Amino acid sequence: MCGKGWVLPVVAVALLAGGMISVPVRADEAALAALQAQLPGKLMNDPTRLDWAVYGQGQKNKRVKTPGIGGGAALQVTSPSASDAAHNIGVNVPLTAGFTPGQAITVAFWARTVSADTPDKQGKLGLRLQLGEAPYSGFGDTMLAIGTEWKMYEARAQANMAVEPGKAVLGLQLAAAKQVLEIGQIFVLDMGVKAAVAPAAAAGGAQPIRLQVPDVKFPGRLINDPGSIDWAVYGAGQSNAKVATPGVGGGYALRVTSPAASDKPYSIGVSVPLTEGIRPGQPVTVAFWARTVSAETPDGLGRLGLRVQMNAAPYSGFGDTMLPVGPDWKLHQAQAVSSLEIAPGSAVLGFQLAGARQVLEIGQVYVLDMSK
Repeated sequence: MCGKGWVLPVVAVALLAGGMISVPVRADEAALAALQAQLPGKLMNDPTRLDWAVYGQGQKNKRVKTPGIGGGAALQVTSPSASDAAHNIGVNVPLTAGFTPGQAITVAFWARTVSADTPDKQGKLGLRLQLGEAPYSGFGDTMLAIGTEWKMYEARAQANMAVEPGKAVLGLQLAAAKQVLEIGQIFVLDMGVKAAVAPAAAAGGAQPIRLQVPDVKFPGRLINDPGSIDWAVYGAGQSNAKVATPGVGGGYALRVTSPAASDKPYSIGVSVPLTEGIRPGQPVTVAFWARTVSAETPDGLGRLGLRVQMNAAPYSGFGDTMLPVGPDWKLHQAQAVSSLEIAPGSAVLGFQLAGARQVLEIGQVYVLDMSK
């Protein structure tokens, strides 16, 4: 537990109002209530605490004073080497509330890099909201670059799982680089339920979601159902959920998490069924909305492969393409010409996501036959 001298004063940045809020009183219920009244959401943690659990082989940690910044104190953590598994060294911040599917959560925290053995000298800090015990299920995986000056960072996520109060934590992951980071005051805010996850149907399973299809003339002939997002997802270790995307990509997207990078990107994938077969020489254009929530790649961009193929062994296909996907919503496009025949009912557009440890969102998809 942190000693009396390490209880942080309640100081925060108003995330939506934009101004600095200062409540210079001791850390008690009155101070927290005053802070809560000025924040845009409901606090899910105690921002006066610094007695977080630190774990990982070879790590070192200590509490340091930061006068006038980040609550006046911070936790300094040293990662002795870089690892492909950023979670090998981490900090668990206990939450006072649990998670509800569809719940929007904002995390705001002070941090700086003391030193980092990275090309740009910036630290790498992963964030994940999760169950604080095995199997450590979670969501909102995000990797942030941390600069050398004190700054308040912000990340947002949407829950796709339920965790009861007392078992939820904010996980900070530090093993992605050989580095020394300092983490100051943290605020985890419940921003309300945004109805991101499809409700359960009475007979079990998820109710179908119909996307909003724009009333426009397409340049080719549609050979998929652009109003559907009920696609098959496969792969060991992946997790997925339908999330709301108001005004973008048809209004919903499929969020898929790849837990690790693989030299076989097809080992985690999404199959979008086509409404008819494919013939040799047929030109096809694929257009789809997508964005990267987080990606452990050198440039921070997601890696999304796509391929038109048979939906059964030997999974013959064509048009293999690997696209970089940025953090902002964008309508991506790819073209290909068929080199084989696929019978009606057996053709799919396959998305491949195991090329990186990443979280991607795929919105509305259009597959067009461009034959004249």
